[in-house]
Amino acid sequence: MRIATGEFKGRILKMPKSKLVRPTREMVRKAIFDVLGDFIAGKEVLDLFSGSGALGFEALSCGAKCVTFVEKMFACQKVIRENMLMLKLEPRCRIIGRDAFSVLPELAKQNMSCKVIFADPPYAGELAKKCLLEISNCDIIRPPEMVIIEHCKDDELPDSCNILTRWQLKKYGDTFVSFYTPD
Repeated sequence: MRIATGEFKGRILKMPKSKLVRPTREMVRKAIFDVLGDFIAGKEVLDLFSGSGALGFEALSCGAKCVTFVEKMFACQKVIRENMLMLKLEPRCRIIGRDAFSVLPELAKQNMSCKVIFADPPYAGELAKKCLLEISNCDIIRPPEMVIIEHCKDDELPDSCNILTRWQLKKYGDTFVSFYTPD
């Protein structure tokens, strides 16, 4: 898997050897960052359900200030760490090896401030809806500037959820990407 945009464009990322991981395709990542443009530059980013870390590394490549990766699978954490070292991004990265749903309330209690959240939960059990609800109910970002959720076409997300309103929906086959901003 290659980084599609920014400073590290073309660099190859290691991938976890697990059938449980569904990395965001390069075409989809490129499209996401084309929509974001220069918006990501200088922002603190939270990458939930990080998997390979591809979205977070793409954000760093496009100038994000720092990324906190949240991933519970040890094999994925190991790959994120290897990619972080290979790209020499250690000072700008943090890895939390826990379940995203249990981490969000704790991060809010710690007054963590992130301006952009990426979430790419597994395509089962309407986890994208649950994730959107958790993010919108959690005071982790005051207010969030952008929440980007990748989901399958069968997991339809609402146009609004508490303080968040979807301003754009992109479709790439069975993969949908919803972009939310605060009201």
